[in-house]
Amino acid sequence: MKPRNLKNSSRMPLAITLIVLSFLSAFLLASFSRSTTSYWTASADLSAGHQISASDVELRAMNLGDASDIYLAKERSPIGQVVTSSIEQSGLISSNSVSSAASGITSSAVPINVRSVDLAMGIQAGSLVDIYWVVDTQNGELPQDPILVLGGILVLSADGKSKNFGTDAAVTVSVEHTQVLRLLAATTVGRLVVISTHV
Repeated sequence: MKPRNLKNSSRMPLAITLIVLSFLSAFLLASFSRSTTSYWTASADLSAGHQISASDVELRAMNLGDASDIYLAKERSPIGQVVTSSIEQSGLISSNSVSSAASGITSSAVPINVRSVDLAMGIQAGSLVDIYWVVDTQNGELPQDPILVLGGILVLSADGKSKNFGTDAAVTVSVEHTQVLRLLAATTVGRLVVISTHV
């Protein structure tokens, strides 16, 4: 009988070790499955055209799984960028809802009137547009090629209602302050055509 007790006692440490290892592995698996990353969220409602400051955003830890690539993690700060599509308070900030192309403290909001037929359909606040200067030929003058005045600029507001009535549409765009005179000069002669850069 003594040899049997000795054999049983020698197995006891091994059994305890296996039990401890199983609990440890379960704990580690649960910890990894709940791993979180800090993502940028809006601390208030952010409208299209708004330039994001530090008070507009905050970091929140969460596990987004497969959707993690869509949203801005801690390393990709949105501060200084411009909102291209409205973000609700506490909403996650995606890479598609902000743009660095239109950001800049030296930007100005410039209003322009555009003929309804010269404003592309679907343009609204947050759209990125190109503005061309076009001169209609009169009295047998030689035709002039359209000229790109500004490209990839952000629309802050667009009056789509007036477009439906066939009148001039009022559009406000965000323009770098050094380009304001260039845009306004193009309104003195000819007409402006606003097209969407993303269809």
